[in-house]
Amino acid sequence: MKSQLIAATALVYVASAFAVSFDCGKASTFVEKEICTVPLLGDLDDALSENYRGMLYSNFGGSKKSLKAAQINWLSSRNKCTNTNCLIDAYRKRIDETCDYGVVSGVHPICKNSDDIQ
Repeated sequence: MKSQLIAATALVYVASAFAVSFDCGKASTFVEKEICTVPLLGDLDDALSENYRGMLYSNFGGSKKSLKAAQINWLSSRNKCTNTNCLIDAYRKRIDETCDYGVVSGVHPICKNSDDIQ
């Protein structure tokens, strides 16, 4: 019983060590499980989430509706990945796309580029 408790505690610690944009306890698809278990994908997911939120709250010169639609389209495309490399490539491309949106005010939200994430 004591060893099961230690194992469960370790699993919770590992699962919570990666900051991702959703609850890993509810991960059910291949994509979600990969994001929760591969540290690089967790970091990429976190960066994209931060970039996306930054764009939603900035004056980027486009409609928030179109930004949300583009994100939904990207999620649909990402979910077709069947291996880790596909996911990494999809995340890196989308992270850089969010940083490339123009900003009307001249002040771009803090944006992480994919090259900054190792």
